[in-house]
Amino acid sequence: MRLLIEQAKTMGDTQLDSALILNRQIVVEAAKANLLQLVWDSRYEESKILSKLGQKDSALFLLNELINEAKNKADTIQQLKAFSLKASIQQRNYDFKSAIENLLIAQELLSASTPFDLRFDVLNILGQTHRKMKDYESALKYYRILELDFSFQLSNRQKYLVFMNEGNVYADQKDYLKTEEFFQKAYQECKQLGEPEEMAQLTYNMGALYYRQKKYPEALTYTQQALSAYIEIGDKLRIERCYRVLGAIQYDQSNYSGANQFYLKALKIAEEIENRKSILGNLKNLYLCSSAMAKANKSLSDYAKALDYQSEWSALKDSLYQADLANQLLELEKKYETDQKNAEIALLGKENQLQADELLLERQHQLLMWLGIGFLLLVMAVVLYFMFYYRKVSAMLKQQSKLIFEQKEQITDQNVQLQKSVSTQNKLFSIIAHDLRSPLVSVSNFVQLLNFYLHDGRYEDISKMAVDMDRKNEQVLDLTDNLLLWAQSQSGGMNPQLQRINLNEILDECYELYLPVAMRKGVALELTDADDCQLWADRDMVRTICRNLINNALKFTPKDGKVRIDYRCNEAEARVSVSDTGLGIKPEKLQRLFSLDREDVRYGTDGEKSSGLGLSVCKEFCDILNGKIDVTSTEGIGSTFSFTLPKYSDELQELAELKAKQAATAS
Repeated sequence: MRLLIEQAKTMGDTQLDSALILNRQIVVEAAKANLLQLVWDSRYEESKILSKLGQKDSALFLLNELINEAKNKADTIQQLKAFSLKASIQQRNYDFKSAIENLLIAQELLSASTPFDLRFDVLNILGQTHRKMKDYESALKYYRILELDFSFQLSNRQKYLVFMNEGNVYADQKDYLKTEEFFQKAYQECKQLGEPEEMAQLTYNMGALYYRQKKYPEALTYTQQALSAYIEIGDKLRIERCYRVLGAIQYDQSNYSGANQFYLKALKIAEEIENRKSILGNLKNLYLCSSAMAKANKSLSDYAKALDYQSEWSALKDSLYQADLANQLLELEKKYETDQKNAEIALLGKENQLQADELLLERQHQLLMWLGIGFLLLVMAVVLYFMFYYRKVSAMLKQQSKLIFEQKEQITDQNVQLQKSVSTQNKLFSIIAHDLRSPLVSVSNFVQLLNFYLHDGRYEDISKMAVDMDRKNEQVLDLTDNLLLWAQSQSGGMNPQLQRINLNEILDECYELYLPVAMRKGVALELTDADDCQLWADRDMVRTICRNLINNALKFTPKDGKVRIDYRCNEAEARVSVSDTGLGIKPEKLQRLFSLDREDVRYGTDGEKSSGLGLSVCKEFCDILNGKIDVTSTEGIGSTFSFTLPKYSDELQELAELKAKQAATAS
């Protein structure tokens, strides 16, 4: 479709029939594609081509359809274009009444947002119409509005048209000085356009103007330029006119032979294009030129030629008389219609003047608005500069404050960590001094009593003492293991050996380990039998967590109580729970149960002292193994300690192997 549009534009001024066919084809294709604007534009171009082909009625019919469709779609721009083209076609055909009516409608459609090219077309056609109506004052008024009020918006072509039209109005009034002034302005604009036809027309007008002023050298120069241009273009009608003007220039300077040659060339072209009025004019010129040559040369042959030309001229004149008479009657009728429209034209002029005044006022408002905007922008620039400067200084101060605050927080954190370390150290010393020393002192006392009981033969007391010594020894070993493990985790020296381990085996091992302890204390120890569960963890750490939780549960469960070990697995993790029917824990102590810095010390049901170190170790190991530990408890009823650890998967093993390779490569 784009190719069709380009071809139609190329043929628009020369190959009218082909351009008409292409435009109609574009309308069909655009309608199929639902491109309404392209349909309208192509029909608008089709109307112009029909007008150039002399099919005025078809062009007007097409434009009326276009106007109705544009009204239905409320498209003001398309209506303006159609009304302007209608008025242009009508004024070229001397239908001034219809032209004025359409221009009045177009005037009403104009608004501040109307593209300037459409506003120019309306005012320009108004000027052309009034010139044809011989209302020269009104015609000049519209051209002056364009020239003076819209000078900054006019393109070179529009300036050329305005100056050319003004010059033609002055030429009609025979004010040749003004005509020359505006033709020269048009000539300067036309040189920048680079359009041969426009330049040819202008140089022809310049030649005709200088001829009327009897400035023959200038007239000859410009007319010859026009002739050369029209010969290159191939416009025979205008070539004939140039020959006729050149003949008139020679005739006025008494160069009858030269004038005769130009008139003969003009007559030949007029006969080729069958322009009867041009033939009549050339016959008259040849008759006058031959008569003058006969008088000057006293030549009978020239007299004979003059009589022949006069006969032909008289015969053709009579045949054209009736046509001229009909045209004169038509002009009288049109003049009468024009007089009836004078009131409307005057009103239109007032409306145009009002619009021009409104436009001038609008321009002044725009100028004031731009000045105000400029002042505001200047003020805003100053304000923004100071705001930027203030923000820059403020940012620097904030940065310094932030640095100071971060240093303060760092110092505070260090103090907290230091206090925590001191508290932990004190707690460890307390555990070592009391919890560890106390059983050792008891063992020492047992050794002293052993000798005494052996000496007295008190073997039953020795047996009871051995049981107590065994219990104290277990406490010392458990406490020592927990101390070593906790200290190792706090120093960062404990690296878990993650591997695939069987949770069932570890729980069975812990169950077997603590079953004698439970039986000795009179507590029922149960282990739920469940499916095998594979963990991704450190075996020793898991064993330590399980032993500590079972040991704590037995410690705080009285005789005839029960400790139950449960576990279950899902797709991602395993959950182990150690439940007891022991003493339970107060709610306010649950939050700090896994913290080593708590001050309270608890005693088991048989007087076993608890430092809380075992739970701290459980918490540390769960964190290291990416697990969690929690507790639920009701005082007097019992507690349930639960921890979760990741299940084994091939992905976890592959990730561990990859990290090991990366660490080896980095080292």
